[in-house]
Amino acid sequence: MKTLIRTAVTAAALATVTAACTSSTGGTAPPPKVSLGAVRLVAYNDCDDALSGLREHAARNVGPWGFGNAVPLMYMEDARSVTPNAKSTAEAPEHSTTNVHEAGVDEPDLVKTDGNRVITVNDGTLRIVDTATRKVTASLKLTDTGRPGGGAADLLVSGDRALVFFRGGDIMYKSFAPPGETEYVLVDLAGEPKILSRIKPQGSYVDARMIGSTVRLVTRSGPEITFPQPKDDVSEAERTRINQEAVRKTPLDAWLPKIEITDASGSVKKDTVACERVSHPADYTGTSLLTVHTIDLAQGVTAAGTDPISLAADGDTVYGTGTSLYVTSNPRWWFTPVRPLPVEDTPATTSSAAPAKKKKKIVYTLQTPTTHASVYTPTGETV
Repeated sequence: MKTLIRTAVTAAALATVTAACTSSTGGTAPPPKVSLGAVRLVAYNDCDDALSGLREHAARNVGPWGFGNAVPLMYMEDARSVTPNAKSTAEAPEHSTTNVHEAGVDEPDLVKTDGNRVITVNDGTLRIVDTATRKVTASLKLTDTGRPGGGAADLLVSGDRALVFFRGGDIMYKSFAPPGETEYVLVDLAGEPKILSRIKPQGSYVDARMIGSTVRLVTRSGPEITFPQPKDDVSEAERTRINQEAVRKTPLDAWLPKIEITDASGSVKKDTVACERVSHPADYTGTSLLTVHTIDLAQGVTAAGTDPISLAADGDTVYGTGTSLYVTSNPRWWFTPVRPLPVEDTPATTSSAAPAKKKKKIVYTLQTPTTHASVYTPTGETV
């Protein structure tokens, strides 16, 4: 299979997005412009090439305690043209909507309203409040009682459809979250609310954006590798060698993200992202895959499922415009439980000491299609 080369986005576009993601309200001078060069993302030649690349990069990044060099101690949390939906309710009164960074690009939030209804999800139950009477007019249980992480949930609403986001725990994210299963629930709000689909992707929920009625959501997953348990007297160098050997024997299926979709009738469809739909930058860890899922709330989940594509990269922040979806990786937000280290005397600092070198932020861009079909142009850059 011929290698598929995706062209890089322009330097100006990436620089603009980076500034938007990292701008400060303080009086400090803006960061200097950076030459972005000709960086590009590529698809693997074939499945054998994907397996070889993922194994080799992951083996370079595994340590004596697995990926991250420490045993996890806790879980941490990080456009199509659409005709307007037919109105099933009265003309909406004047009302505010969710604050968004980009006009026309909606973001998940804890509360959504169309002016006539206020929709929220808490403790696994979706509730609809009539804005005129301020009373709950309908409710729907979405999860089992006591589900881990089943507190307040984010949602997106388009017409009479709502997509609810239940996030799973993750050891590399910006805030704490209990362990749980990542799940998205598509709900029909017309009349008595009912569940249309349940979507369970492998990995943790990063974020999502909606243009019109089309939602693109990003998940992050890692390879499913069981590392052998060495004896207590084995050195860290030997532990690392053993873990590298385990990585190099792991099949491709351990990396490819899985997805399970349950329809309204209870029928379950399981799928895996195909290796030809996985791209990678020139340098990557092999320990994380970002997957973009596409769902048109107006159409519901079709035979194509969520039409997923994946990128062998790390990421924790999502930003969207009318034509592009950006995923950035900021190493400062990636936490790994730390093992005790020897305490050393800290030398006194002086005003002449050189400032600490900032870690680079990596920006991956997916140029979204003008139709529902996922024909993306992924690009990447370090800034």
